[in-house]
Amino acid sequence: MPFERPRGTRDYLPAECEERRAVIERIRGVFERYGYGEVITPAFEHLELLTAKAGEEVVDQIYAFADKSGRRLGLRFELTTPIARVVAEKPDLPKPLRFYYVQPVWRYEEPQRGRLREFWQAGVELIGVPGPPGDAEVVAVMVRALREAGLSNFTVHVNDRRIVEGLLEWVGVRPEAVPEALRAIDKLEKRGADYVRDELGKLVGDRSRLERLMGILERRNPLDVPLGDLPEKVGAGVKALEELLDELSSGYGLSSCVTPDLTVVRGLDYYTSIVYEVKTPLGGELGSVAGGGRYDDLVKLVGGPPLPATGMAIGLERLIEALRAEGALRPQGRRGVVVVPVGQGLRREAVRVAEALRGSGLAAVVEYAERSLSSSLEAADKRGYRYAVIVGRREIESGLLTVRDLEKWEERRLRLDQLIELLRGA
Repeated sequence: MPFERPRGTRDYLPAECEERRAVIERIRGVFERYGYGEVITPAFEHLELLTAKAGEEVVDQIYAFADKSGRRLGLRFELTTPIARVVAEKPDLPKPLRFYYVQPVWRYEEPQRGRLREFWQAGVELIGVPGPPGDAEVVAVMVRALREAGLSNFTVHVNDRRIVEGLLEWVGVRPEAVPEALRAIDKLEKRGADYVRDELGKLVGDRSRLERLMGILERRNPLDVPLGDLPEKVGAGVKALEELLDELSSGYGLSSCVTPDLTVVRGLDYYTSIVYEVKTPLGGELGSVAGGGRYDDLVKLVGGPPLPATGMAIGLERLIEALRAEGALRPQGRRGVVVVPVGQGLRREAVRVAEALRGSGLAAVVEYAERSLSSSLEAADKRGYRYAVIVGRREIESGLLTVRDLEKWEERRLRLDQLIELLRGA
């Protein structure tokens, strides 16, 4: 019986890899147009770093292990914390820093549509730019990357965590219990109001204030929160959110795809203010396809200087699921060349032709199976090649190669240099 791949992982065959690579390259192009440079970090980090500000739920999902020297390590579950560690280790890097990444991460959670235990994230981190201008740039990068990847139907739900933290303080949630309360609110869309009410009820003594809080949460718009006797951080959060929305509207023209949403708090504890998630019509079935926010304390927490920082990440598997649901994955047309030797002892002649094509920057494969020309052409057609180059005795004697266009099913005879010119223009 053959081995099976581990649960929560996937194999990607060539056609799927080509599809993914096309999406990634469009995203990468957007990142670089905004001035972000690629960084690569180790797959594993010291466990203490990963757990520093992850949150209880995520800590439970880390793949943790001890190496042969007994060091406690873990596979990274996202890229923001490792990049904060890089910045802390290299404090002399000129600011602001614009980093991007396209790398796999790992979380031990229940596999579902668009969510695996090994998955890829494409994201950016902007370090050294405080407040709404920095947040707006990162949101704009995210929106443009999603659009150029082909996604058209999505909304960015944005909030400031200080608003919700202030409301929790107002209803009597103890400071040490706030992360637990935020995780409950984060599940409002998936689990419903009754679940959130029950979870918060375990942490709140004043039931009347809890019901007022639930009413505010269910209205969803943080800009409608009546400030009244609420803590100052609520007002600070509302002001920052208003400034961000204005920046996105007037500077980037993004008002139509951005909406305030009080229930967006994100599940990681390192966020300090602005947070956001990108949702599609697939909703809870798929979850958010991207998200991020501001984390002004993280670089200092991991040993670096105090630095304002903000970032976002796109979940590639979820994005591709959403693109597939929209019918937005661009089909790959016929491509490539197969060189077919016809007759005994002509394989090396076919190899020489293929090598000449490769040396000119063109992709070519050689048909090694010894079968009839018609069978070889039929096989090349099924595999999606655009051209078949036939190498037989007649072609060698005349110096003219027979080229079959497998899309138009047309044939012509060309010198090698003419063939190369044809293929370069295809």
